[in-house]
Amino acid sequence: MSEDSQHWYLPDGTPFYECKARDGHMRPVTLRDARKVHAVPSVTTVLSVVAKPNLEAWKVQQGILAALTLPRRPDESEVDWLQRVRDDAKAQAKAAAEEGSRIHAALEAHARGQAYPQRYQPHVQVVWAEIAKLYPDITDWVPETRFAHPDGFGGMCDLHSPSTGVCLDYKGKDGDFSDGKRMAYDQHWQLAGYQRGMELPKATCASVFVSRTHPGKVASHVWSTEDMQQGQRVFDAALALWQAIKNYPAAQSAQMIASSRYGVSTDHPDGNRR
Repeated sequence: MSEDSQHWYLPDGTPFYECKARDGHMRPVTLRDARKVHAVPSVTTVLSVVAKPNLEAWKVQQGILAALTLPRRPDESEVDWLQRVRDDAKAQAKAAAEEGSRIHAALEAHARGQAYPQRYQPHVQVVWAEIAKLYPDITDWVPETRFAHPDGFGGMCDLHSPSTGVCLDYKGKDGDFSDGKRMAYDQHWQLAGYQRGMELPKATCASVFVSRTHPGKVASHVWSTEDMQQGQRVFDAALALWQAIKNYPAAQSAQMIASSRYGVSTDHPDGNRR
């Protein structure tokens, strides 16, 4: 994860992804910005210090595909051609991420009883059918809960059940999932961070994979309580490593987070009071 794609949360749990630049436009938050307001890194930002071979392999594949489909022009230097290849590979990844975000937004809207684009109805219906199959007795699902934890991290969980401690995370994928390839690797690290961050009971959690390219196709994986305990160990280690690398101890934010939990207002750095 590059610095530009890092996510931060203010002590009251408000997302702090952008702030005003000198020219008045919004720009991504940097580590320096975060230090000034005692913001904490997101669960995914914390986990960015851990190598993810499958993600890196996918990025390499996109680069190879871009190179195969973008032949070098006769008058083009190698440097210029390589830049075109990199730009094309990034564009493919960006398009996939944006479609995943739109599906995610539709799932959230459905959970809140709100309208969403009709084109995403197959995605929403199949995901909620899968959730009902996995956890038929849970009725208190809460979408997109934001938090900041005194230990120095924050986040926003896709869906969770306060009474049971179960957390769910949506993952957009390409394909129809019929090739038998394994999809569940390390998502329980992220889910463990959410479970800890919201101080939920220990419970199983699930990753729900929804196809970006084949509407109506879904797969899932339930992480056992033993998996979640292992995920918690990994997340705790990643948090300690992230804080050591960035020289960003939790003590800088803990007092502010504790104050926010007792109703103290927070001035948002974009100029609005949250």
